[in-house]
Amino acid sequence: MTALIVAAALAVGFLLGRARWDRVVDWAEDWTTPGWRTWRFWPAMPVAVAALALVWLVHPRRTLANVRAWRAGERLHPAPRYDPEWAAKRHTGASE
Repeated sequence: MTALIVAAALAVGFLLGRARWDRVVDWAEDWTTPGWRTWRFWPAMPVAVAALALVWLVHPRRTLANVRAWRAGERLHPAPRYDPEWAAKRHTGASE
């Protein structure tokens, strides 16, 4: 029984060492992006939360600086507003 546990632990350690963590995180991000109303969100959420917790534990100051820079960028450069009638105005010669 002990040999089986040791073999299982070695196999799990090998698989964890061989995992491409950037691909795992990309997968979790892709599956959580549509929102919580899809079935794909729930299996990927623990992976996304674990990755986020790891980043906060390993690089707390850098992560906080990135969040602040992202928020400042949103304030300085808001998303452009598109006029759905723009093409019609352009082709009819109507001015604003």
